[in-house]
Amino acid sequence: MNLQINGNSPQKDDDRMTDYRKTPMILINEVSRLMWEKVRSRGMTHPISQRSGQLILIELAKRDGRTQLDLANATHLKAPTISVSLQKLEKEGYVSRRPDEYDLRATRVFLTDKGRDLDARLKTFIREQEAISTSCLTEEECDSLVAILLKIRENLVGEEPEEEIP
Repeated sequence: MNLQINGNSPQKDDDRMTDYRKTPMILINEVSRLMWEKVRSRGMTHPISQRSGQLILIELAKRDGRTQLDLANATHLKAPTISVSLQKLEKEGYVSRRPDEYDLRATRVFLTDKGRDLDARLKTFIREQEAISTSCLTEEECDSLVAILLKIRENLVGEEPEEEIP
């Protein structure tokens, strides 16, 4: 079978034609998906289906009582996404919002007991999965992997939006 791209046949020696499934970003995505499938297969359902809600809970667990602007900066989500996600999380009983006692223009977001319980259960499971998944790596390899992933994340966070891909 002769596959043509833009009227050209791919060259066997062309580095650009490597198996896309072995590119770093595809592998990172696949590893993340597999980890969350493990969460579900162990009977541990995550009641927050949207990734934005998960990111907000993670950040609140690190430091409770943040403002919506703090959460937007920490999660790299847009302000409207934060607002909609917080409405859902509040309705489901995972967070509560209260006016800042010193600046009534600001609203502080806090985890509820239900939110803290969910966070504790997920952290325990994630630690277990991380131990299993990285057991084949040396400590130095783990350190290198984390350093590389931090660099990739920084590049993505600092990336300027480009034109849409047709």
